[in-house]
Amino acid sequence: MMTAHEANKISGVLTIPVTEVLRQAGVSIDDNMRQVALKAMIDQHSRLAPIVTKNPRRLSAPDNVPTNGLAAQVRAPKSVFDGWVIFAGAFDNRVVALIDRLCVIEMVANTGGAIVGTLLRGYETDRFNVVPFVGNSLADFEGIAVKSVAPVLWIRPV
Repeated sequence: MMTAHEANKISGVLTIPVTEVLRQAGVSIDDNMRQVALKAMIDQHSRLAPIVTKNPRRLSAPDNVPTNGLAAQVRAPKSVFDGWVIFAGAFDNRVVALIDRLCVIEMVANTGGAIVGTLLRGYETDRFNVVPFVGNSLADFEGIAVKSVAPVLWIRPV
């Protein structure tokens, strides 16, 4: 049986992808693996920011992440989730449907930006509270107006 190290070595010598070496060795390889571009980062306050690059890093995503989904990496050195990636579904304006779930939350324009956290009912109509995914700045996310939300489907280290 071939080891991963041996497959990698053969791949380098023949200058072909490791998946092709494994396929030739009889390993079943799924060619329909979903790839999602890493386009955003999550800072130490759970705020989402774009990663601006010409060639974004592509990550293998679970099958249930839609093509219009989002991949974002936690970049908060003091967090236990530093370096981990979240995969979220498509944005939807039916906000109430995702109460009590971990989401990417797009705030209305005058509030600005997007955050990652657990969406909770607010104290006023059409206002929501958010428990941040990274950090502990709960006061910043109380009584916010939400434009749309995307459910977090997977979280994994990279």
